[in-house]
Amino acid sequence: MIRGLRGWTCFRVPSIMRPANALHYVEAGDREGPPLLFLHGITGSRRYWQKKTRPLRRDYRLILPDLLGFGLSPKPYIEYTIEVFRDSVREFVVERNLTDRPLTIIGHSLEYAARYGAHVRRMILLSLPRFSDPATAHALFWRGSPHYRRLLNEHSLVETLSQMKRSGLEIALRYLLRFPWSVVIDSHKFTFKSLTSTLEHCLLNYQVDRILPALPPVPTLLIHGEQDSVAPFDHVRHLPDIYPHMRLRGVGGTGHHLFLTHTALCLDLFREFLAEDSRLALAYCGIEAPRIQGGSE
Repeated sequence: MIRGLRGWTCFRVPSIMRPANALHYVEAGDREGPPLLFLHGITGSRRYWQKKTRPLRRDYRLILPDLLGFGLSPKPYIEYTIEVFRDSVREFVVERNLTDRPLTIIGHSLEYAARYGAHVRRMILLSLPRFSDPATAHALFWRGSPHYRRLLNEHSLVETLSQMKRSGLEIALRYLLRFPWSVVIDSHKFTFKSLTSTLEHCLLNYQVDRILPALPPVPTLLIHGEQDSVAPFDHVRHLPDIYPHMRLRGVGGTGHHLFLTHTALCLDLFREFLAEDSRLALAYCGIEAPRIQGGSE
């Protein structure tokens, strides 16, 4: 265990003392506070969240793993299926003794809750991708993500300029100014197998409509950029009509990585949503709780 800068603890436990393929992670905050498990997306790492979630440490226990195959976690030569990621997170949750505590999941993944949702209290899902078939997923990501094109070795300057024109200069500048270099660096910490297999199983062949019916009906907040070019806002617009336990908050002027471009607003939305448990408990006791005001950037 290494005590890091700014209150984060980095866990580097000898592999002989941990399960096989145990995930690397950092942790901060109140050890007795409500645990928040942050799960990053494809080619991401714990550092997608680490710097910008600091304001939550006072009231919550923050747990940020690198998912299998990415960041500093092991990268075994296996098929990186949805089930593999789901079960590796489960092993991590068991290892950290979180199974007997109400857990909030924040990020880009809902498979854990679909299979092991008995102790999941709430979920916050950012930029949830919802595609009907692999061809549609590929077309949207190829057209909307320069990073995806580079990963496929199909980088196109013309397409990148066209995308910037479609998205607008404001969004392009926000990405340029607010995307941490640590996130960019970690986006290349994968192996050929962990990348290509993840793209195949968890992006191109990922159909969230097959998973949603299995989710526990716990309060779920969807936060989505209204100009998201790879996971279009219109694809999730009607999910709250189908699943009443969900609510959707669209954020204008941003795309897929709205947490990085609109961090203060996202943190305010997190706090307000998470505070509902406290307000319900106080209401049960006949006490009125103060409302948390939302913010903007």
